[in-house]
Amino acid sequence: MKRIQAESIQRFDNWTCLIYSEPGKGKTSMVNYLKGNTLLFSTDGMYHVLSGLKNVEILVMDSKKPHDDLEAFFRYLVKNKDNFDNVVIDNLSTFQKFWLNSKATSTTSGMPEIKDYGVIDRVLLDLVASLKDLNKNILLFAHEKQVEVTMESGRVYTQFQPDVRNIDAVMGIVPLVGRLVIIKNQETEKQERTIILQPTQSTRAKDQLIGNMQTVKQTELLSILQQTEKGEI
Repeated sequence: MKRIQAESIQRFDNWTCLIYSEPGKGKTSMVNYLKGNTLLFSTDGMYHVLSGLKNVEILVMDSKKPHDDLEAFFRYLVKNKDNFDNVVIDNLSTFQKFWLNSKATSTTSGMPEIKDYGVIDRVLLDLVASLKDLNKNILLFAHEKQVEVTMESGRVYTQFQPDVRNIDAVMGIVPLVGRLVIIKNQETEKQERTIILQPTQSTRAKDQLIGNMQTVKQTELLSILQQTEKGEI
């Protein structure tokens, strides 16, 4: 157990955020806006948009052995953590699907066993918690899914959420969760990638880092976080 005096807490020594969207909306390109050295764990092999970037090292997961490669990635990260300022997981949704698929290949039914779902829930939560313990900037990506939510009144509505198992627990330890969407700028008439930061009935989100913005341009979010981290705003 670690004991901390609240007055000594440096709120923005580093940050952790989860960005989710439909595939192909441009999540991976956010790595362009990270400052410093970055280690990226690519679970889907869709890293080609980062071609030519300096200071970015990519470890690509073998889809046939996701658990082994996750462990290898983490060992490499811990051994070389002083060489990196940022850690990116691209993405959690694909990792969990390949992980469950690898378990299904060893069953007679061709489906994961019930216990496997509990294990992957723990793996995902432990991964995020362990990354945070390294005191680096952590950028997590995920796909989105639509979930029907039933209120106490019986009314049902549809909400966009990160396609990540054990999402309540994961969001509990991630201070910023945003949904990336493409919307039309009413002034310029141009399409802009925008991140929704505040929760609504239609969008699951969370912001304990910036706190005063409903939305932010994709190109600006990481700049704001990195300025805040340094106490500049």
